[in-house]
Amino acid sequence: MADSGPFLLIVGPLAGAAAVGLLAWLLAWLAALGRRQSAGWNRARLTGGAGTAVAVVLWLLLTLAEQEQWVIYSRELVLNDRARTVFQGMLLLLAVLYALAAIWPGESGFVAPSLVAVSPLAAMVMIRPFTPGALFLALAAVALAMAIPAGGSRGTGAAWRYLIMTLLALPFFLLAGWLANTPAVLPWGAARVLAVAAILVLGGFPFVMWVRPVALEGAVLLRPFLFGAAQLAVMAFLFNWLLARPAWQADPGFQSWLRWSGGITALLGGLLAATSRDGRELPASLLLLDLGLGILTLLLPETRGWETAVSQWTARSVSLLIIGVGGLLWGRRMYPAAPANRSERIGAVLWLYGCLSLLGLPLTLGFGGRWALLSALPGVSEGPGGVLLTGLLVLGLAGGLWGVGRVVWDALALRQGVEARP
Repeated sequence: MADSGPFLLIVGPLAGAAAVGLLAWLLAWLAALGRRQSAGWNRARLTGGAGTAVAVVLWLLLTLAEQEQWVIYSRELVLNDRARTVFQGMLLLLAVLYALAAIWPGESGFVAPSLVAVSPLAAMVMIRPFTPGALFLALAAVALAMAIPAGGSRGTGAAWRYLIMTLLALPFFLLAGWLANTPAVLPWGAARVLAVAAILVLGGFPFVMWVRPVALEGAVLLRPFLFGAAQLAVMAFLFNWLLARPAWQADPGFQSWLRWSGGITALLGGLLAATSRDGRELPASLLLLDLGLGILTLLLPETRGWETAVSQWTARSVSLLIIGVGGLLWGRRMYPAAPANRSERIGAVLWLYGCLSLLGLPLTLGFGGRWALLSALPGVSEGPGGVLLTGLLVLGLAGGLWGVGRVVWDALALRQGVEARP
């Protein structure tokens, strides 16, 4: 069983999270005995370091794992190439995030809960049949909601919004699984029920109200995992359904609902980006724009949609990571002020590049996935609806670009004003 990939992904993160939590508790106890003022800072650094070690060890073990199937309580857990790739990337991303949390101790509160979330996410992707995976998605949402505030009060309201929206999707997933075996019960059909569940968990219109609060109030270093790697696991779960039932993806209602939800979400994100007041609000709006475009990958046929989703979600994870590091270097108090020293200037450059990459402009990491999606959409969105969808996406991207330019211009103008003072 030690060489079982499924066993490793289920048990390993839970054991690692328990070890990290125990270490944090032990250090807190020792600090209380010694009454050292710097103990909290040292404890946070060691928590990040321990999380990094756990993520690296799990990645190495998963790379060497051979067994691809594990049967438990008459359920199969299948680790195919798609799932292995997703979780190898997830563990590498977590290792980087935890190492950065050791540098910025105020972010270390998300380490243990995010490790806990890996286990139900893995079970969600690997379990056969697919329907019980929705229960594991709910468990993952609980762990992620605990990680959003990063150990403090900041982000508690956003965490509740995220948790409620994800739990609302649970009955739709279960209903879709039931309707797959009894299609005549509901005239809408299982495909459209699955579309509603997908829109809920991916933050599409009209269920977008949790996205920007989480992006604004949640832990900075958690965002690449929550909106990137964790949502890619959700996409793998959704594509498991669609690749097994191609007729669902071809359903007109499924296509229409996702098309309008993704298009309006992208447009809304672009409009909010165009009206963003500073560099703190802008990435949250660009993220909403990217989420809307990401929903549209579910419309692409066969494996092309999955390959495009991997490209887009990978770019999103890296872009949010760069934005987060840039923002931490720039400093929260500096929004929207111009950077004053070398560290802040480097942070501002990273922040700007991350925003442009999240927007998907050429010569950035996000361009490949964006181009793959936009070039494939005409084949699945023909007629007036396709023209209107293209118009919504173009307007959204234009609004996002305007917002980036506006914030940069304001920062440069402010810098010139400061330098002009006697």
